[in-house]
Amino acid sequence: MRTPVLLGPHRLVDVVRPLHPIASVYIGSPTGSSWPARLERLVDALLADGADEATVLDFLVAASDEPETPTVVFADGGHVPAAYATPGRRGPDAVRFGAPAHVLPLMAWAQERPSCVVVDARHASVEVATTPGGLETGVRESVWCRPRAVVEVCRESLARFPARLVVVYGEERVAESLRAEFAPVATVRRVRDTGRDRLAEVARSTARLWAAQSLADFDERSGKPGHAVEGVEATLDALARGRVRELLVDIASPDPATAWFGATTRHVLDGKRSAPWARRSGPAIDVAVRAALLGDVPVRVLRPGVPGVPAGGIGALCRFPLAVVRS
Repeated sequence: MRTPVLLGPHRLVDVVRPLHPIASVYIGSPTGSSWPARLERLVDALLADGADEATVLDFLVAASDEPETPTVVFADGGHVPAAYATPGRRGPDAVRFGAPAHVLPLMAWAQERPSCVVVDARHASVEVATTPGGLETGVRESVWCRPRAVVEVCRESLARFPARLVVVYGEERVAESLRAEFAPVATVRRVRDTGRDRLAEVARSTARLWAAQSLADFDERSGKPGHAVEGVEATLDALARGRVRELLVDIASPDPATAWFGATTRHVLDGKRSAPWARRSGPAIDVAVRAALLGDVPVRVLRPGVPGVPAGGIGALCRFPLAVVRS
């Protein structure tokens, strides 16, 4: 297979933007089957789902050889396929052909691998290293500085990369000074080991902490009219009015609801109503995720079984109360 092109999250917007159907192909870890046999099943699934010949050919070009790691491919028969390597992602091969592109499992994988700034403060000179995570491109970058310059170097690293996690390897006083400076915008964690597995564990547990905080915020705001919404219809309405501060989505939601979507961020509408603009129908949760990405709204993907999930598997924290919104 061609080396997967690791695209930044802003490019994920390009994947979901089209109104036409997209092939979303999730290739899992190697199985006991040969790659040609797996590839044939994936192609059969695409055709059964309505994919045209051009889209299938584009996928075959992108997946001519078996990938070494789980990979996600998006193809539409008219553009260069977008491919994301997703090491560590679990799950079988899966295919969906339709609009909008089905990016939620990819976002769930990326969410548990946030970029982080690692501070090694064990020596006279402090190393501040930035490690891209999720869908971020780039390589680990390091800066050496004096202890008194750590806060400023961290500030620059956090600004340069979309990182909200600082991992400190060294004295507690260093971690405390960074917490005092960056909380609550960034989470500061102190560790005794900066091995790859330990950093991955810290990143994953921190991402789950952030999700729990979002749900706690949602629970608190749900008691205040207009501060939070839940369910397909109310959430789509909030997205259409530009009111959403953070979208909450249950990746395991069984809700089969559909919704209308159009060319712009605010062209979203519950599928039971008629839309006054050029439109296409798609799964409501995928439509909501697309609208959030187009509108630069954070999406929080919730793991299966997490308590406090919004009704219908979808909800949102609002930017401002409904009472101050004017139609």
